[in-house]
Amino acid sequence: MDLMNIQPVVQSIADAIAAVLKIEVEIANHHFIRVAGTGEQRVSVLHKMEGDLVYKSAIRTGQPVIITNPGYAEVCQRCQFFQNCSETGEICTPITYDNRAIGVIGLLAFNEEQRQRLFENTDGILTFLRKMADLLSSKLHLYHLNQQLTSNSEKMEKLMDLVHVGMIVIDEKGKLNEMNLKAEMLLGAENKAVPLHVQNLIRDFAWESGVLSRTITLVTSRGEKSLLLTKQKLSSLASYQTEYLISIQDVKEIRNLAEMAAEDQKKPFDQIIGVSTQITEVKKYAFKVSQSDSTVLIQGESGTGKEEFATAIHHASMRKDHAFITVNCGAIPEHLLESELFGYERGAFTGANQKGKPGKFELAHQGTIFLDEIGEMPPLLQVKLLRVLQQKEIERLGSTHTIPVDVRVIAATNKDLQEMVNNGLFREDLYFRLNVIPIVIPPLRSRKEDIIALSDHFISLFNEQFHANVLGFGKNVISAMLNYPWKGNVRELKNFIEYLFNFITNGWITMEAAGELIQRKLEMEKQKIPLTSTSFSLVEMEKDLIKKALQYVHNHQLNVEDASQLLGIGRATLFRKIKKYQIDI
Repeated sequence: MDLMNIQPVVQSIADAIAAVLKIEVEIANHHFIRVAGTGEQRVSVLHKMEGDLVYKSAIRTGQPVIITNPGYAEVCQRCQFFQNCSETGEICTPITYDNRAIGVIGLLAFNEEQRQRLFENTDGILTFLRKMADLLSSKLHLYHLNQQLTSNSEKMEKLMDLVHVGMIVIDEKGKLNEMNLKAEMLLGAENKAVPLHVQNLIRDFAWESGVLSRTITLVTSRGEKSLLLTKQKLSSLASYQTEYLISIQDVKEIRNLAEMAAEDQKKPFDQIIGVSTQITEVKKYAFKVSQSDSTVLIQGESGTGKEEFATAIHHASMRKDHAFITVNCGAIPEHLLESELFGYERGAFTGANQKGKPGKFELAHQGTIFLDEIGEMPPLLQVKLLRVLQQKEIERLGSTHTIPVDVRVIAATNKDLQEMVNNGLFREDLYFRLNVIPIVIPPLRSRKEDIIALSDHFISLFNEQFHANVLGFGKNVISAMLNYPWKGNVRELKNFIEYLFNFITNGWITMEAAGELIQRKLEMEKQKIPLTSTSFSLVEMEKDLIKKALQYVHNHQLNVEDASQLLGIGRATLFRKIKKYQIDI
């Protein structure tokens, strides 16, 4: 902070002090530049001062300095005007701002009359100078605040212009006080002058009680334009005037953004390669499923891509910014699976981490947990998993306290869980809890067109990985691949292509070039699995599940309403679907 920033104000205060005291005044900053002066000192304003040792002492000590014998005082000994000073007396006091000396006010006497006036009431003079120093400090503070306010206002205007939404501030008299560039563009304003009929539309909307948003139509040279207006009432303690913040958006832009957002949400499913009708329908269905929090059971043969679908569902969901935790229930020993899922407390068992450990459900809080090979889960853990699905809470091993968890569960299996339920190998109530939304992934042999699409994808992948230049498969190889049953589905196809890349890295892969390799890998001499297309209907599957749930409650002498809990749907939804599918109850 520098007194030079408010030099005109400093000069006016110096003139006022001189007029009151009838003594010459000069005011310097902390660089000892004369900011203001009266009498003979006025001509050297804005110049570096000479013989400024007295002022240096005031700034260094932060205390006033009184010189009754200028040119002979101790502080004057190093001054170039020592014993030859034109002054007859001097009093100065520091100007402080934020506990730091930023300048000095000096009173100067040049004759005996001024000297007598200067020293006849020294205490009164010092009190007056302190008041003037405080006044200068407050003026500098006001200048600083005004600079900040101006800077903030400029920043706010720039920020408003960067916003992709039109913004207008209108007062209760209908005057447009603020408007950003986007609003000017949307309203067809020129130099912030909004057409009168548009002002009237905005004003009427601002004053309309009980209405927070409205769509208006403007006729421009390019045709009609629909704008969505929303308002918010602004209150200010500094003013009794009411203002409204009106935001303006182009309805067409909103639609475009919504469509782009929807496309972005679907992008995770683009990673799942397939062009067949079956896989396309499953992808569309899985995307709809991703928008809810309901439990999903993905069923399909080994290698069909169940984990890829689970991952896509998570990344297309509202939980995408949180954890996606995968647990292979068949790969973890039974005695470790419980602690892996639910965690454990300190000292829960021999060898346990002394600090305890959170389980996968805790780690997946607010995200998604994928339970692969759910059919391998032991009966005891089936009970505990059922409780998590019902109560939304877990209990660590060795603990008596429950921990609430917000987790979406996606389970997957290549087994027939319904058959396992019938054989007493899987809990029926857990099956219904998991199978709220079933997804069945068809095997590769039932969607032959995907064999070609997947092959092209894997060729590109392995060309990069092996630094190869394979162009594709010959017609005779494609024919053999289309007639092969692919028991391991997509995984087997990928492994087959990787196998060939270890031997062939350029050109086309043909029977002439790689017939023996292909014959050996595909084991074409063995009996093929029938290639009849398997079809599935999600509607039929849903109808079948409702029938089974109704049969369950009937066998256990429960109410029809209890079936809705087993299915994880509302009572009204259940009865609507019963009516839709014409199911007898």
